Amino acid sequence: MADIVELEINKKNRLVYFSRYRWVAHIFYWIWVLLVGTVFAVKVPLTPWVLFNHFFLDIIIIALLCYTYCLYLIPYFFKRNKNFAFWSIVIACYFLFPALDVLYNKLFVRLSEPIPKDASFLGLYTRNLSGYLLNFLIFSMMLFFMEKNEEGHTESEMEKEQLEIEQVKLEMLKTNISPDFLMRSLAQLKQSATNMMDNTSDAILTFSDLLRYRLYSKSKESTKLIEELDALHSFIRFIDLNRHINNLTIDLQIQGDPSNKSVAPLALVNIMEPFCKVQSNYPLSLNMVLLIDDHYLSLEMEYSLRANPILLSDLQEYGDNYNQLYGSSVKFHFENCEENKCIISLTLPVTLNA
Repeated sequence: MADIVELEINKKNRLVYFSRYRWVAHIFYWIWVLLVGTVFAVKVPLTPWVLFNHFFLDIIIIALLCYTYCLYLIPYFFKRNKNFAFWSIVIACYFLFPALDVLYNKLFVRLSEPIPKDASFLGLYTRNLSGYLLNFLIFSMMLFFMEKNEEGHTESEMEKEQLEIEQVKLEMLKTNISPDFLMRSLAQLKQSATNMMDNTSDAILTFSDLLRYRLYSKSKESTKLIEELDALHSFIRFIDLNRHINNLTIDLQIQGDPSNKSVAPLALVNIMEPFCKVQSNYPLSLNMVLLIDDHYLSLEMEYSLRANPILLSDLQEYGDNYNQLYGSSVKFHFENCEENKCIISLTLPVTLNA
């Protein structure tokens, strides 16, 4: 797996100067070389033969240097922090390629103004060094601006991907249903149907309403408080229909007007799930008092059993999730009392509907 990732990184680094239409910049660069080095320089009429020798053949060695630099030296040495090897090879190439160019031109290139036979190798080589330096600096500047453009594009992509990841994460937190609760609930429904109990159809419809509300709320930033309370009542009714199995009785008291208010989706529904995991052979109670005002919703819960490690872990996860979703505006606290009870308090911000 690591090798595959490294290959993909190498491919991206190697072709970064040609992706996203950057190859157009290379075309403009060589057109500039054509104009400066051939069209404006030669003193004879431009013919295919002149273009072939003065441009295509004449630039092969320097083009080889430029693309060895950007396709091999930068991705495999410079971007891997092999700085000493990188600069050593670059300097060696800078002095080697002009020498190869002198030999190559004498053997293969036929210029309209031939190089005098008595021209010394050292003189031609010195002239090539300055020409190579100028072209290499201009080519490197072009690559530099491409690199900066790629950095900006990469940062923009990373920010976009991060936002998408955060959005998916938030939706998962809001709609996260405990697999244990789901399997336990389905098992209860199956047992009720097998025993042909009178409340089976009512339990199935109530559970369906609860799941439907989860799906409906997953992509919403907020939900109407009345709808959230309806879902909470459905949840409580589902638990009550299976009281013979879970031995849990829930008493909910609501004080305040829930109309024209919105709250974090599934905040009240999700906090109920941890209590459905607890199995008891004797009756348990969960007393809930919900206070609603124009700015906050306060929920006080008293559970008639000292919370076990699983319940404590689920409550901690609930608090962490909603703090991550809505920040410090969510106040969540639970206290595992020495007596047989657990106290939970929750405060959520409430927004007024337009």
